[in-house]
Amino acid sequence: MVTPPTPPTKLKDLLANILVNYKDARSSEPFGKEHPVWQTFEQLQQVLEAHPLVQQYPSVQITWSVGQGNWARVPWLSFLDTRETDTTQHGVYVVYLFREDMSGVYLTFNQGVTNLQRQHGTQEARSILRRRAAQLKALLPETASSFRTDGTIDLCTQGNLGKAYEHSTIAYRLYKAGDLPDDEVLFSDLEALLEAYGAYMGSDLRSTLMESAAEPAATEDPDPPPQPSTLFELDAGFQELRDRIQAEGYVYPDWQLAQYVTALRTKPFVILAGITGTGKSKLPHLVAEYTGGSAELIPVRPDWTDSADVLGYTDLQGTFRPGALLEVVHRSMGADDVHRVAILDEMNLARVEHYFAEVLSRIEDRRPAAEGGYASTPLLQGTLPAGEAEWQQVHLSPNMALVGTVNMDESAHGFSRKVLDRAFTLELSEVALERWAPEDRGEAPRPQPWPVSAWQPRATRLAELYSITSAERDRIQEAIDELVALNRILAQAQLQVGYRTRDEVALFVLHAEALRSFFRTETGEPVEPLDLALQMKILPRIVGGSASIQRVLLGIIGWANRGTQWTEEEHARDFLDRWTEAGRPGWIAGARYPGIAARACLMWDRLKTEGFTSYWL
Repeated sequence: MVTPPTPPTKLKDLLANILVNYKDARSSEPFGKEHPVWQTFEQLQQVLEAHPLVQQYPSVQITWSVGQGNWARVPWLSFLDTRETDTTQHGVYVVYLFREDMSGVYLTFNQGVTNLQRQHGTQEARSILRRRAAQLKALLPETASSFRTDGTIDLCTQGNLGKAYEHSTIAYRLYKAGDLPDDEVLFSDLEALLEAYGAYMGSDLRSTLMESAAEPAATEDPDPPPQPSTLFELDAGFQELRDRIQAEGYVYPDWQLAQYVTALRTKPFVILAGITGTGKSKLPHLVAEYTGGSAELIPVRPDWTDSADVLGYTDLQGTFRPGALLEVVHRSMGADDVHRVAILDEMNLARVEHYFAEVLSRIEDRRPAAEGGYASTPLLQGTLPAGEAEWQQVHLSPNMALVGTVNMDESAHGFSRKVLDRAFTLELSEVALERWAPEDRGEAPRPQPWPVSAWQPRATRLAELYSITSAERDRIQEAIDELVALNRILAQAQLQVGYRTRDEVALFVLHAEALRSFFRTETGEPVEPLDLALQMKILPRIVGGSASIQRVLLGIIGWANRGTQWTEEEHARDFLDRWTEAGRPGWIAGARYPGIAARACLMWDRLKTEGFTSYWL
């Protein structure tokens, strides 16, 4: 009988085992408790818990993670004092952090990042973490002389969590793979950090850290990049953005710019429609540039029939070739303090539901992220070739948004209901050709960068909302009441909307309140955000030339005008005649919803003259 090998009991051997085997596990092996790497972490915990040094600290618990469902980029094992924290998301603790490339492992005195990022946004949270680290390093004992406190820890990762750790570390020492010290040194180092941890737990500094988080930094980096205010005010930031865009000579009405910003804050997928040359692809570039973000253009090709060019494919040699969008999304994960926009230009040159199906599904699969905001599950499914597992973890991070453009005057393909239900559709058709003279342009300073948190929604569903004021509850109910009335009309052609549309309309209206003063026309007349939300989510669904489509349009025209649907053409004849005589305006003064009323009249006119109508023609 063959005796199974005795599991290693030395700390050095267990760390070495992980450094040697973890990368292969992450690249090509199934995740789970039965994997030897998982079992090595369990043995590491047992060895540490049994050591007399750790037993001197009865309130310290050991916990570790190699990921949830997939192998983590940066696995870790932490020492948490239960009087301080029971999670690595907040508080102070000691932790082993393994480099992503497994070239070494750090022993660090560290801080939780997640809760701070949720409260302050990524950039300000990192400033707070660095400031706290400068205070906490004073607690290190003389025996910690082998540790560095210069903040240059390198986890060799592009992941968000790994980047965050690089800002939160108070003190660290790197043990390189293949050159690990003996257990005597390893435990001596651990003793120094646990001593510092104990000093922290008994110090006055612990009770003052939360107060100091709100104070301005005493010192700044030698050449710091522009930083947004901790208390970022969206309306002030928007005013700067608007002024700068106007100073550059671009023409976007205030309400239209506010509509775009609000839509992108509500959901990270927006479609910009309009005639050629109205600035559809320029708008997201300008907004990204002047809010401290970045935008990348991805031209859509007519021969895209699946997701290969968008997300990638494995070639005949077994090498994975990442698609254009996957590369942009991957870069966004490595820069979580920058809001990034991917612009899919001429989106409907190919059938969107064919090449974009996986992405559409992931947009609806977003969940609260550890670093704040909402993130999706990985975009790619299935197993990639060995060594390419990094791409399999790429997902829509909280700082990532998608914008598609479509020319309404030469659309190659229409949008299916699956696509329309998952996007906010904005039309850029208003033009002011007379506004060209340089003397009409003013001067405006470059706006301050917006924190990524300014782009993140309050929720993705109404059920996730908290701390709703009575005024907000009334606004939500108003939106729902109007949708209920519209659904009765839409049901005549089986076009009624569901819970997703209800939630997104209501959330758009809530988010619009922060910019309410900018929802106005060039003459200063107010534009109702609910009018815009219903236009974006309802009218693009209506397409065809049947009798049921005719009934739906008549009903919407009556409802938008006076609150009661019309059922016969005679009921609407006077109203339609007045609209025609007025020059077929895009807004009908006096109607309950001037924008919907005017657009429905245009769609009705096309239906009667051409026998077919849609939002896009």
